[in-house]
Amino acid sequence: MEDSESSLIKFLRRKDCVYTQFIKYVFCGGISVVVDQLVFYVLAWLVLPILPPDDPFAVFIGLFGLSVKEVSAEHFYANYWIIKAVCFLTSNAVVYLLNVLFVFHGGRHKRHVEIMMFFGFSLVQFFYIWLGGVLMTQCGWKPTYANLSMLILGIITNYVVRKKIVFKG
Repeated sequence: MEDSESSLIKFLRRKDCVYTQFIKYVFCGGISVVVDQLVFYVLAWLVLPILPPDDPFAVFIGLFGLSVKEVSAEHFYANYWIIKAVCFLTSNAVVYLLNVLFVFHGGRHKRHVEIMMFFGFSLVQFFYIWLGGVLMTQCGWKPTYANLSMLILGIITNYVVRKKIVFKG
């Protein structure tokens, strides 16, 4: 048992092998995505409603006798942006900490510059948030489909930028 713990610790601390790094990036990103989605759906369902009754999440919770609250078009878009801003801050804080601890070497920039760059380059996600809003309001996409599509675009963009520009690699 001690050898496997030692191997796990070595794996978690290793940041030089690109394959190991990518596996850990995907895992840490997965944790961040879970945080993002939990925040998104809790807020979208219970705090700042945006889910129509035929959204896949609404249908799913309906299986348990739960329902969503209808929201006007004017409140929908404002609620969507507030939710996504909270998701952005929360999930990026989580993934920054995980990336520094387990994935990338810091030190390319001073810590405060690194943090500003990390969050600054992540702001491209707001373009994806805008695009998700367009897909929902202009193209009739359900929030779940728009949210997941934009999430995938964000993952790809963020990995490349973080690896090549923010961290040492």
